[in-house]
Amino acid sequence: MAKTKIIGQMGLIQLAGVFLLLVIFPLGSWYYLRTGLDYRLQAMQEMKDYGKMPGFALYNYNDSLINAERFAEGLVVGYFFSARHEGLYAEKLAKLHEQFDEREDVFFLAFADTASIGRGRLEQFAATHNLVDEEQNFYLMGTPDEVSRLAEGSHIPFEENGMSRPDNSLLFFADSLMVRGFYDMQEEENLKRLVKHITLNIPPKKDKELLFEREAEK
Repeated sequence: MAKTKIIGQMGLIQLAGVFLLLVIFPLGSWYYLRTGLDYRLQAMQEMKDYGKMPGFALYNYNDSLINAERFAEGLVVGYFFSARHEGLYAEKLAKLHEQFDEREDVFFLAFADTASIGRGRLEQFAATHNLVDEEQNFYLMGTPDEVSRLAEGSHIPFEENGMSRPDNSLLFFADSLMVRGFYDMQEEENLKRLVKHITLNIPPKKDKELLFEREAEK
């Protein structure tokens, strides 16, 4: 009788294991994948195509000439430098740069006009806040007309947010120079949304792609 009871218990355990394997685990996997898919779809819907950034050729604060084509295949976090929000830029950009420091395809571009922001000011800003990564951080200077044209052509919504180009706290995100979104640095949720958008648009690293291709050939 005891033996029959033990066998029955073992049968129940096996049945429970089969139920977990065939029902619970697949449902959990489906829910996990579905949740991830919904998250991605929501994030993709948040981003729009506002138009391509206008072409530009502007001098970096280190006197190197930088063309828009340099970023044609990368991800850009851009902003039009406002002296009033210098401390805010430093805090938020330092965190963003730290998160994406290892990426060769994520760039941070500051645009400033020579009439209001001098080269020395940007150089000091970069040095003071440890943002002197010349492969990722660019401080591009032009005439007021050049910078205004770039802001207008990139559809930066200063007025809609009660701001102006000289006094704003907006970042914008561009993928292959296509402007996809705008984010107020004063709003923490905006910055979380920006990080999400950058992450979803980051392509896999080439070395991993090559490794996958080699494995597939075996």
